[in-house]
Amino acid sequence: MTQPANTQTGTGTGGAFAFVRDGYARVEPHDLKASDIESATVYGRNDETIGTINSLRVGTDGKITDAVVDVGGFLGMGAHSVLLPFNQLNVQRETGGSAVRVNLDTTKEKLKAIPQYTA
Repeated sequence: MTQPANTQTGTGTGGAFAFVRDGYARVEPHDLKASDIESATVYGRNDETIGTINSLRVGTDGKITDAVVDVGGFLGMGAHSVLLPFNQLNVQRETGGSAVRVNLDTTKEKLKAIPQYTA
């Protein structure tokens, strides 16, 4: 199996995983709507599925501040939810399309080690 090609884009800011998958472009937070990334699949460093965006928290200024990521589970049951600062996410949109990818520089096991988030 061939790994997808990724292009380094620098060191990133705020802990965001700094690469862009071929065929995608990094999206700035101010260019996003919550509906663009809610329910999006979250991928790890090696392009493995590690979770799903459950919901977003928005600050009083209307900007996305945090993301609730569900890790594990099946059809929403038994998932381990964690709250992550939005600046840790690397959000990319398909070039010329609308598909969105979310990447984190971590593993499913490390996310499961974070205390459970309950709203």
